[in-house]
Amino acid sequence: MHGLLNIPNALTASRLVLAPVFLWLYLKGNEDGALIAFAVAAATDALDGLAARLLRQQTLLGAFLDAAADKLLLACALIALAVKGQVPWWLTGVVVGRDVLLAGGSVFLAAHHAPVPVRPTRIGKYATAVVFFIVVVVLAADYHETPAARSAPWVAALGILACALVVGSAVQYASSFSASARLGRRAHDSAGR
Repeated sequence: MHGLLNIPNALTASRLVLAPVFLWLYLKGNEDGALIAFAVAAATDALDGLAARLLRQQTLLGAFLDAAADKLLLACALIALAVKGQVPWWLTGVVVGRDVLLAGGSVFLAAHHAPVPVRPTRIGKYATAVVFFIVVVVLAADYHETPAARSAPWVAALGILACALVVGSAVQYASSFSASARLGRRAHDSAGR
């Protein structure tokens, strides 16, 4: 059960399914259902890593799926909140743009048979945590019908912090991807000799 079908990967797969469910429910106006979907998805984020460690079922596929699930959940949440005017579009653009660049870089490295770094950077983890916190603040304010004027300054301040962390993590990932590309090129040149 160490391969594709294991408990941590099933938890991660459920997050991949719940992300678009959250987006659909929120845009449809079902805030309660969306909040439940987001809460369950966020819980699977903690549980899949814990299960992987406790059950010793850490896999490369699981690492890829976990990163993809986090990025999809955050993208869906930020898009939903931006459509409703609850987070600024610039925040959504920076976060989703970075993730699109990371996905493109990963595809490029894989196509050139270079190692694809799957470990998140420390700054990347902080960035993800701050963006998750922003989503929770907005959802909680919305659930309690807090006026947007009261939560907007907090969202803007946290958004600026998140952007700084996202840009910092993008620089770290770019450096890591560049090193992987050089490694792949050296391995390819050595094999060709």
